[in-house]
Amino acid sequence: MKRIFVIILTLLLVDSAFSQNQDSIKAMANAAVKMFTWDIQKAERGTLMFLDVPYQRTGKDSIEYLTMTVAKDKSKQRPEFISIIIPSNICKSNGIFIKFGNKELEKGNPVRVQFEKCNNETCTARIIGGYVTDEETKEKVDVFQKFLDFQHVYFLFTYMDGSHKSVAIPLFSFQNQYKSL
Repeated sequence: MKRIFVIILTLLLVDSAFSQNQDSIKAMANAAVKMFTWDIQKAERGTLMFLDVPYQRTGKDSIEYLTMTVAKDKSKQRPEFISIIIPSNICKSNGIFIKFGNKELEKGNPVRVQFEKCNNETCTARIIGGYVTDEETKEKVDVFQKFLDFQHVYFLFTYMDGSHKSVAIPLFSFQNQYKSL
């Protein structure tokens, strides 16, 4: 009888732990969806989409943010621009590198976007019409289409001390929300 009680108690504990684990996985998934859901501001002429992504520089305590803005004129399919804003404590002359991926990173080199402007607090890189000209091949790269085709976008930038940071952003929310504009 004691063995049966121990077996039943063990099964109840395992079931309870499994249930709690599923609840925590659901909570984490819901938090991720909320974190990567874009804020949308509609106006008469078009729409602005905003996303603030927190990240932490290695060896630092403070949180920094990469902010993305997508401006869409409602009479056009493509965005007017996509901007990436990061703190200005980086190596400004390197610009910001962009790479896309699904389960693996896309082949080829990342695309580099130079900063359009920097001030004491932030640097802004802007992708007009969703296109970037590749520095090596001089061909237009359709960054916007990659936002629609890939699961993730990765932004890489370097700091003045030579260290670097990569910020990954899932694109599921952008793809769903952009379609509805």
